[in-house]
Amino acid sequence: MGIFSKVFGRDAAQGKVPVQQKGMNFITALSMHVRGELEPALSAYTGMAEKDTNDFLALFFAAAIKAETGKLEEAVQGLRALSGQISETGESISRVVAVELCDLLRDDSVTVKIPAVTDLVVSFGDLLKKEGLTRESAVCFEIATGLAPDNAHVLHKLGDTLHDLRAYDYAESVLQEALKHAPYHFGALYTYAVLLQDLGRNDEAITYYEKAVKLVPTHVGCQNNFGAALLRANRIDEALEHCNTALELDPNAPLVKINLGYIHLLKQDYTAARNNFRDALALNDKLAPAYYGLASAEQALGGDVKRIQELYEKAVETNPSIAEAHYALANILASQNDQQALSHYATALQLNSSLPNLRRDFGYTCLQLGRREEALEQLKLAVMLNPDDPVARDLLAQAQGASGEA
Repeated sequence: MGIFSKVFGRDAAQGKVPVQQKGMNFITALSMHVRGELEPALSAYTGMAEKDTNDFLALFFAAAIKAETGKLEEAVQGLRALSGQISETGESISRVVAVELCDLLRDDSVTVKIPAVTDLVVSFGDLLKKEGLTRESAVCFEIATGLAPDNAHVLHKLGDTLHDLRAYDYAESVLQEALKHAPYHFGALYTYAVLLQDLGRNDEAITYYEKAVKLVPTHVGCQNNFGAALLRANRIDEALEHCNTALELDPNAPLVKINLGYIHLLKQDYTAARNNFRDALALNDKLAPAYYGLASAEQALGGDVKRIQELYEKAVETNPSIAEAHYALANILASQNDQQALSHYATALQLNSSLPNLRRDFGYTCLQLGRREEALEQLKLAVMLNPDDPVARDLLAQAQGASGEA
């Protein structure tokens, strides 16, 4: 069973009650479920669970039917309760349900086939994910993967969901497994490229985007994200080509407009950049990168300082985790000798301490505002990290002279 042998291995099934002893009640209910006879199947599952509160399969598939018939809240409560119940035994819901199902369905006397049951479990996961219940959907996709460990489509669903949950290592292993079985599976290629990009492995991401975009050149997200990866690699003209293709496919895609804005910033076409960022915000005014980009373009064009400050503030308000926005806002405030600059420098430093010149500018502002000890701390670090920076060395000398430090 490949990478899933440790998760859904046969060892956990030892000592399980065979089909003959459990009777055919569950299989009969499952057969009805597969045929779409939901009411009698649910009634059967419920009856089995009432007789045996540890009938995990009955409880799981009862939750699946409840979700399918619009009783989502009840289904989720049941699924979470089942997960908690199983976890008390030291096991996981994914492993237990998958192993018990495999044991039952591989019996020669059972007429219900694994692919049909896998489809039921995947449908349950799809429904949960559509409703934003990502963690719960991952449980379903794990179970489905236990049933069909060689199915690239199922593996992709699990890998994609794990990526959403930021379980990057696990997601990567699953997506690699999917591509081992289906090297030209577009979804797996695309999701893996996005994952690699998120992890900062840009060159690897580009390789997978190249494969994915050849398979489905009309996929807007793939073209746009490929462009973003090329932009990171400073392959500006190629990035522009792919983002323009994405724009042709969907002229109202705000994320495409944002990428085009940054491309034009790097090409120093600030007017085009400004127009793209404005267009993006007209489509969606909750996009922090668009506010940051627009502020950068306005600044490059010599725009009104107050307006530029407002745009950086809006970027920080919309997404407080963008270090560059805090840094840019801090520089604007520092130019006005505003003490608030210090908190934004500190936040930027906490978010990304490797931003070029951040410690130097932080130290300079501390010096200007009379915070000499803090200035010394930041400027010493700035010089240590970049000893060839003459500006940082001069500022450090000033700070040391002001404090009387040798």
